[in-house]
Amino acid sequence: MENSNPLINSFEIEDDYSQRPFRLNQQEINNPQLVITDFWERYSLQSFRKHLWNGFIKNLLMGNIDPLGTTELYIDMERMIEVTFLLRNQVTDNTPENK
Repeated sequence: MENSNPLINSFEIEDDYSQRPFRLNQQEINNPQLVITDFWERYSLQSFRKHLWNGFIKNLLMGNIDPLGTTELYIDMERMIEVTFLLRNQVTDNTPENK
């Protein structure tokens, strides 16, 4: 599945958006596993490491920037971070002291 999310500077997001996902649609918020499944269908662990290296380390240090590839990787990583944020909150909300 191709990522259709635009690149957004998260520092420009209003406060009400700062503590909730904005890269995920409602279906993905309701079922974060969809994002995880999509991510790992598009990357193997080895290919993700390669993209991470090429997209950030190599490009930033050596100046060989691939804007499209780097942007796509950034958005994918941001979506995965939002999913872990949701999952963390689900776990925290289900702890005995929060019931």
